[in-house]
Amino acid sequence: MRKKIFTLVLLCCSLTFADRIVIDTSMATSTASDYKEFEDRGSFGPYIEFNNIKAKNVNYSYKVNGRKHNITLDNTFIYGASGSLPLTEWFDIYLMAGYQYLGVSHEPQDKKAAYADFEEYDDFFEAPFDTSDIEGRHEIHTALFQLGFDFALPIVMNYKHQFMFKLYAFGGAVFGKTFFADDTKFTSPAIYGYAYGAGARMAWHGFFLSGGFRNNHEYFHTYFERKTGEFRDGDEFMLDYDTFFQPYVSLGITLF
Repeated sequence: MRKKIFTLVLLCCSLTFADRIVIDTSMATSTASDYKEFEDRGSFGPYIEFNNIKAKNVNYSYKVNGRKHNITLDNTFIYGASGSLPLTEWFDIYLMAGYQYLGVSHEPQDKKAAYADFEEYDDFFEAPFDTSDIEGRHEIHTALFQLGFDFALPIVMNYKHQFMFKLYAFGGAVFGKTFFADDTKFTSPAIYGYAYGAGARMAWHGFFLSGGFRNNHEYFHTYFERKTGEFRDGDEFMLDYDTFFQPYVSLGITLF
């Protein structure tokens, strides 16, 4: 009888111990997460590019009433927002929308002859251009968009700490629209171009930080709404410029 009771007690103790082993699985779960990769997610946030257009990288053609002009150009940084959508851990698509101000001062290469043309017009009938067209400054607001892709090299993708770091190279198309704020006879043209560069991206939980260097090429070409002479290209403004190794930074949140 005692043997049966002792055997029953041992069996009960064994079942109790076995039940504890099944329930306590926290150690196994923690170890497994160490090997799980962080999943890159879509993101969106503010963007700034420290853009500086240098005169040596600018090509232009500026003419009024058939006479060539010299120009000087200044600009602000590009301010906007950017987002990315990863298709795989190696490949993303991105979009940037931004604003930039361009200031263009212009004057004729031969001022005396340009003003003489204006006075000659004025003696007989109203001139098709103003003195501000001969010598002045254009205030140009630009809306810029960049759409492209990047190839990434993941360095760290740690799920346990919700942390990711990767390097990437990118390229894409640039397009946009100009808006002349001054009283000019030039129509507001569209902008075309391309951009490429490289950078690094870091994500931690729901936040991301991205930065690098970008090279841009942008172009537009416009004419007077009504030509002053026989040929349309007697009144033209063509701007074609490059910027190299412009630093940029973007930060924000992940979308999902």
